[in-house]
Amino acid sequence: MMALVILLVGAVVAIGLWSWLAARAGAQGAGGPGTGGRRGRSGRAGSRDSGGSLGLRSARAIVEEREALEAEDLAQMLEAHNAWRRRRGRPERTVQDVELLVAGEVRDMRRGRDGALAERELDQLLEATNARRRARGLPERDREDVRRRYGQDTPG
Repeated sequence: MMALVILLVGAVVAIGLWSWLAARAGAQGAGGPGTGGRRGRSGRAGSRDSGGSLGLRSARAIVEEREALEAEDLAQMLEAHNAWRRRRGRPERTVQDVELLVAGEVRDMRRGRDGALAERELDQLLEATNARRRARGLPERDREDVRRRYGQDTPG
């Protein structure tokens, strides 16, 4: 039994050592030490900061690289979309145009969500009010009563 435990521990250590050596060999062969063997989307080797022998990077470096890649993605997508628009004889769009379009759509989605929430809230308030009115023997209220009494149109 002891021999089996020693054999298993030795196997785990050997696999760990092999993985570590393989990672180091890949890092040194692909882009130099500290690059992790990775290339950025621009194709340049060494796009990662060297953070010691493990190739670790700071959170700031990760965020900056991610933002740079997202900006590059946006530029590529906008260029492809503008090429499509040019082929169809339409005017090109700028980043500002796209940002305004997205902001407008987000605003419309929020209005729709807010309207739906207001409708649901009004239904809940009417239900609670009508339950109390039923208990007192009074007639129930509906949306038209609310509009007439408070002089405001309900959302929707």
